[in-house]
Amino acid sequence: MQIGTNTIAQTAVRAIHSANAAVATASERISTGLRINRASDDPVGMMLSNKLKTQISSMAKAMDNVNQGVGMTQIVDSSLSQMADVLASMRVVAVSAESSTASTSDRTGYQNALDALVTEINSIAANTVWNSDSLMTASSHTVTIQAGAASADTITLSFVQTTASTLFSGYLSGTSIDISSTTDASNAVGYIDSAIETINAYQSYMGAMDNVMTAQNNVLTGASMAYSTAYGNVMNADMAQETANLASAQVQRDGATAMLAQANGMNKEIVAFLLKSVTN
Repeated sequence: MQIGTNTIAQTAVRAIHSANAAVATASERISTGLRINRASDDPVGMMLSNKLKTQISSMAKAMDNVNQGVGMTQIVDSSLSQMADVLASMRVVAVSAESSTASTSDRTGYQNALDALVTEINSIAANTVWNSDSLMTASSHTVTIQAGAASADTITLSFVQTTASTLFSGYLSGTSIDISSTTDASNAVGYIDSAIETINAYQSYMGAMDNVMTAQNNVLTGASMAYSTAYGNVMNADMAQETANLASAQVQRDGATAMLAQANGMNKEIVAFLLKSVTN
């Protein structure tokens, strides 16, 4: 029988501390919704979650980059469609001028109409701008898009200078294509047909790159969802489990508190009994 050391009370105190820690942990996880609130909660899990979080944010930026690339291809595609319409109108004018029945005044009118359409091509090119950068009037160039979390995940877009001077290189005099005679008009039809083929090929390329980047965006979206799910599995608290843990810890704490009171009472009874024996 020991009085100086109350091992039962010490055990109860230790159990109370343990239960309080469990209550605090469960309460914190329920409050924040997170299973890991600090590295000490799960050092390996915290390390993994940081890697996952980095991948998720990198992919989000990559998707933004790809979307910008899609925007660039679409604005060029739209401009090329407008140019194709202008070229079709130019061909109609040139074919009209091919006819030997056209009078001098008719040819003057055709020439003026054709010159205006050439100017319209340059206007379309000048207005094809993305983020202050000209995509059609500047020299041919490439744009590299970071399309993934890894440095090697890139997509290269090639932009070609597309103006009246490049479409009609060697045929254009200032801003005019000569159709003053039937021969000149016939030559002009050939020039215009060549320009139409150039526009069609370039537009096909833009469409293909649009599809490539849309597909890459879908891949990134799927990967980002998978990484987000994995991050949630590591970081997020299981609310049902934590609620059960909280209830269990509270019961354990209450039981340990009751045992502590009983252990302290036992010592009092022992001391009282010993004192009674001595006095008798």
